[in-house]
Order: sequence, then C-alpha cells, then structure tokens
Amino acid sequence: MRKILRIIILFLLIFNAVGCSSVIPGIEIPEPSVVYDINGREIKGLSAQNSIKLNIKEISPDFTSAIIAVEDKNFYRHHGVDPVGILRALYVNMREKKIVAGGSTITQQTAKNLFLTNERTLTRKALELIYALQLERKYSKDEILTMYCNTIYFGHGAYGVEMAARNYFGKHASELSLAQAALLAGLTQWPGHYDPFINPQAARDRQKIVLQRMLEENMISQEELDIALNEPLEYKKAPFLAGDAPYFMAMVIDYLTERYGHRSVFQGGMRIYTTLDLDLQQVANQAYVEQSRNWPENLQAALVALDPDNGQIRALIGGRDFQKSAYNRVYSKRQPGSTFKPFMYSLALASGYTSADKIRCEEVEFQLIDGSIYRPKDYGNTPYHWRDFTLKEALARSDNVVAVRLNDQLGPAQTARYAEQFGFKNIEPVLSLPLGSNAVSPLNMAAAYSVFANQGIYSEPNYILRVENQNGEVLEEKRYQQWQVIDKENAYIITDMLKGVMEPGGTGSHLKQWINAPVAGKTGTTDEFKDAWMLGYTRGICCAVWVGYDRQGQVNLPGGTIAGPIWAKFIGGSLSKTGTSDFTKPSDIERITVCLDSGQIAGEACPRTSTMAFLKGTEPQDICYEHMPDSQWLLNPENNIEEYPEMNEE
Repeated sequence: MRKILRIIILFLLIFNAVGCSSVIPGIEIPEPSVVYDINGREIKGLSAQNSIKLNIKEISPDFTSAIIAVEDKNFYRHHGVDPVGILRALYVNMREKKIVAGGSTITQQTAKNLFLTNERTLTRKALELIYALQLERKYSKDEILTMYCNTIYFGHGAYGVEMAARNYFGKHASELSLAQAALLAGLTQWPGHYDPFINPQAARDRQKIVLQRMLEENMISQEELDIALNEPLEYKKAPFLAGDAPYFMAMVIDYLTERYGHRSVFQGGMRIYTTLDLDLQQVANQAYVEQSRNWPENLQAALVALDPDNGQIRALIGGRDFQKSAYNRVYSKRQPGSTFKPFMYSLALASGYTSADKIRCEEVEFQLIDGSIYRPKDYGNTPYHWRDFTLKEALARSDNVVAVRLNDQLGPAQTARYAEQFGFKNIEPVLSLPLGSNAVSPLNMAAAYSVFANQGIYSEPNYILRVENQNGEVLEEKRYQQWQVIDKENAYIITDMLKGVMEPGGTGSHLKQWINAPVAGKTGTTDEFKDAWMLGYTRGICCAVWVGYDRQGQVNLPGGTIAGPIWAKFIGGSLSKTGTSDFTKPSDIERITVCLDSGQIAGEACPRTSTMAFLKGTEPQDICYEHMPDSQWLLNPENNIEEYPEMNEE
C-alpha cells in the first residue's frame, strides 16, 4: 500500500508541475544525421538501431489510425498524459499489489523510447512523465506520432514501421494495406508472441482486436473491417531490408564515426552529402534481385558502379543480405580471371603492338624458375585453336594461350609494374598474370577500367562530397584525386578492343541485348569456377560485378553467364541517366576494317572482318592477299605474271 501511495503522490506532484516550465527541465531530441544522395534525396537507413526514419506522409494512414486505436485512442485529445489511463493503471496496480500497468500514452512511450530504458522503477516513470509533458510543449501531435512510429519495436530487430513493413511484408510503410497495418499495429504489445512468422494465428487474432478498436472509434466501417479480415496475408522480407543502400551506408557510417564519433553521427544532426545516385542504386538492386533469386543460399555477389569522369560511387551492393552479413565484398580481394587482360594489352599497345598484330594459339610450354613446366590452355573443351589470332579477336574471345605468350614477349615484370599504374598494389610478375593470378577487389577493378572510359585518366574512388554540422557549417568538403595513367589514344584503342567482346563472336555478345548504347566489357572466370566476373563501361558509367562464395565453393558457371546478366541489366537500366553517347575518338586515331585471318586491310571477299582502331601510321598498309578475287590463278606459276608488271616490284 505504501508503494501505491508513493505513486499517487508522485503523479500529483508531476501534474502540479505541468504549468511551471521552470520545474520541468528542457530536453533536446537526439537528431540522427541525414545522408543525401548526389541529387539531394535522403538515403534511408542511417540509425544506431535497425530503423529507418520516415516523415508522417511516408507512413500509411491506416497504420497511424490503427496504432492510435489500439495504443492511445485519446492521443489527439490529451496533453501527453491521460488521467483516465493513469487512474485505470493505478486501480490495476493496487489490485495486483505491484506495478503491472502504467497507463502510458503514445507521448509517454515516445519519451521512453527516446530517452529512457524499459526498467520498471518509480524514477524512470517520473522521468517518462516529465519528458512526455515537455515533448507535448515542443512538438505537434503529428511530430510526436511520427517519432513514435519511427522508434517502436516490432520484433526481429526491427525498430520503426518502415523496417517492420519491409521485414514482414517486403514493402514500404506507405504501401501497407489496412489488413497489414492492423497486423503490424498489433505486434507492438508483444512482438515475440504475435510474430506472424512463428505464430500466424495469434497474429491474426490480435489483428482482429485492432480492427475492432478501429471500428469502435469510427476510423473504419464494418465493410472495411470485413474486407481486411478476409485479405490473405503473405509474409516475406524485402530483399534490401536494411535500407536503400545498406552496404554503402555502412561505409559512410564507418568513416564518419571514426572521424567524428558515434554520438555526433547518431545524435548530432549532421548532414552528409554523398555521391550515391538513388535511381542507379534502385536499378542495381533490381538487377541483383532478379538474377540472384534462385541462387544457392550462400552464393554471394558484389556490384560497384563509378562515374568514370571522377571516380564517384553511384551504386554499391556488398552482398546478398546485409541483415545476415554486413561484410562488404566490394573490398574483398579475389582473383579476377580474364578481366585482368586489358591492362596487359594496354602495355602491348604502348610497346608498339597493334590490334591487328597476330599471335598463334597452339600448344606451348614454359619452364618456370622453380623448374616446373607451365602449359597455358584455353577455356572449354578445346584447349588450343591451332591458328593465329589478331590481338583484338584474342581479347574478344578471351584466348588464354595468346595472352600468356604476349605476356612472355612483354616480360611479366614489366606487365606487373605497368598494371600498378591503374591503382593496384603489389602485383606479382608471373606468366599467368593476364589470366588473373593476383587477387584484387571489385572496387579496384571498377576504378582501373574507368581509366579506359575516361581517356586514360585514373580517378581515386570516392563517396563523400561534403559534411555539415547541425548548424549548416561545413566540416569537410572532398576533392577527388586524378592523374593521367595512359594516353587517350591507348585508352580509346583498348575500349575499341573491349567493344569486340560485346559483338558477335565475343564472350559477352549475349549481353548486348540489354544495352542499347556503345559499350565495352570483359568477362572473367577463375580456375575451377571459384570466381565469376563481369567488368565494363559506357561513356557515362563503369561497373564491376563479382559472384562467388566467401570461403569454399564453386560457382560452376562462367562470368558471362552468372555475373554478366546483373552487369548488363544494370548498365542497360542506367542509360536513361548516364546517356548513350559513344566514346570520344582522338583526332589521330584511324579506324580500318581488317581481315581477321591475315591481319591486313579487308577486301570484299574476306569472310571474317573487324573494324579496328589504330594510331595513325601504325595501321596495316596492304590489302588482304588471302581472299583477293582470282588470287589462286594469279599465284599459279604457269600463268604469265609479266602481264601484271605491278606485281614484279618486290
């Protein structure tokens, strides 16, 4: 009885203090920082808890009505404390001879969620009432209701209605139907018991109670109640439960907390302007989900897309499910397979080779320093083609033997040092280097390929533009770093060679169906199908996709088959924002149609041709002799060659 009397006295003292602002201490609502994309739109997902902040317009009206009906029907009529509710709670507590009910309003629960713990003590209850009164003085009812909707717990680690909507129905809070809204509103009383994944009938029973309360408060009609009760509910989690770009946001949070501290980031109201483009992130998310829907559970993938002009990250996916694993695979170092070949071909061009130079694909062996024998082979059932390839065709078909032989001619040490200009570190000078023997990350690869897309200029990858404090003062403003790696002619010719990968006969030709623009790309697959890659770019975007297992496991599909569609659907879907313009051709570049069999200027009779780019003065000078009309007759010794004096000059 003494405890109950103390509670009554406490409540009376607090009510007496309602009109005395000097008695009630001032409070400041912890204001989480806001992260914006390149277009100034808020990126959802920055929270110390697993929550996403919404405004009142982003929450279904059915949910706000349901939560008021079941939690605090007098919400818009009281001033933070409901005397009737308190008296009811006092009666229950006196009857039970202990504190079992609190009569808390939505405002009180919001105060508790923002400032206090769940402990059942008189001190905590007193503070809850004081803070609730202060909240009512400082904020509107809609603002308080929004705070409540963003902080209430729904189970499965989900705080706030947006996370709940994504967790239970795979949709946004604004898209909830009446039936779904009522079910979620019912969860808040006892999330573990009413969990629809575990106890769907209990969840349904609680939903019915919520709908009945809404009917009693004239929030819905009997017809609406009946329709909601008969609506089938499908429970599913959203593919990107933790936000629009959870891996990107985690990267931003890690940087900010290290530099400014946890409190400033989650309660200091900072404004962070980033390079992410939510439109492109949505395209990436959709391409990723479509392709990975039927994958084995542990098969992972990473995607990173950069603006080649400045290295700014426009979209990023670090794995299949941020809830299960926050490890960002964009930074994971894996062997890149044949996607590493273009850097060696770039060195070849810088060393005097051309796209039309030919190297034979045949059985060959090399003795290594340790005395072992290395025999490179091509992918598939045919280890050797037993014919000559132009360098452009060899890259388009991803011929391994030609790549290794070319690396041998250039010198592996020179190839390794040259590749490091593209942002890689500690590249080992081995013969198999162009086949991807050195481990690199998807972010490394995207930045390196951007060199070819941006006329030979390397840009350091970056993702933060500006950071401001709560008062709008600029704390830091980033400047991206760039430098020339190769000349623009070299970059253009490599781009032209990589365009061949996407043309008929190239390993990525099947992906062109999704991309209605000039595009350069390269597939990659490592030994035993452990890692699958797709790299490539248009003039406006460069993207890397990796697919594989974190530890042991084989993808069992080539890069063009499993990573390629994610890449192609993203590139194709990004064109409305990044443009469809062709790559800028330097003035001293010539384009000539070449016979792939002879490497000479193609004639009308040449069966296999390709248009290639050459630095002026390095292009082939002779017309293909292998497919000239009547060539067999002209080369017959019995014919009178003196009738063709121009052929006697050599």
